Amino acid sequence: MIKISEAVLDLIQGDEVALEALRAGVLNLSAYARKIKTQIEKRLYKSVRSGSIVTALSRIATGIRDVQPLRPAVKINDLSIKARLFEVTYEKTQEIMDKVSLIEPKPGGNDFFTITQGLGEVTVIAPESNKEIILKHFGVKPKGQYDNLVAITVRFSELEYIEVPNMIYALVAALASKRINLIEIVSTFTEISFIVRQKDVDVAVDVLRNHF
Repeated sequence: MIKISEAVLDLIQGDEVALEALRAGVLNLSAYARKIKTQIEKRLYKSVRSGSIVTALSRIATGIRDVQPLRPAVKINDLSIKARLFEVTYEKTQEIMDKVSLIEPKPGGNDFFTITQGLGEVTVIAPESNKEIILKHFGVKPKGQYDNLVAITVRFSELEYIEVPNMIYALVAALASKRINLIEIVSTFTEISFIVRQKDVDVAVDVLRNHF
């Protein structure tokens, strides 16, 4: 049977603000205990005194260094920018799939170009110089289209990107703190690209460079 301390630890590990406040020693334990009391009781299927939650929080605070932060330390090896992109999305039909591999002319080796196949959609992101050719190639009305986009690509070492939990969360949370709208997120083995509007690129780049 789950213990009060286990339920409290599990809950606070998912609350970034409270976890960091506890780590800094500024969390009001009594107020936070009252706030999460109902959630703890639902997890334990019984009534719990606020004092018991405060005690659990105090013990967690003592060993807080053993609790991993939700945002890990992230080291970006490289950051690059590709501007003047467009994105187009189609319903995933057999007709569209037959045409995906036949897109011509393909962008150059240094261009940003990606095709993403979901369960029901296909999205192409490519240089705007290829837009008319690609739209004509598919020949059907797209489900959605964005112009004047920028790809901000960050690269990591293999161990840091693959093995460290919450890497993507840390990056997205930093961008979200500046209210940056992410049109798409595209990733490969050691790279992740954030597709944003041109108007957001300066702020997004500043966030990534200053935070990481």
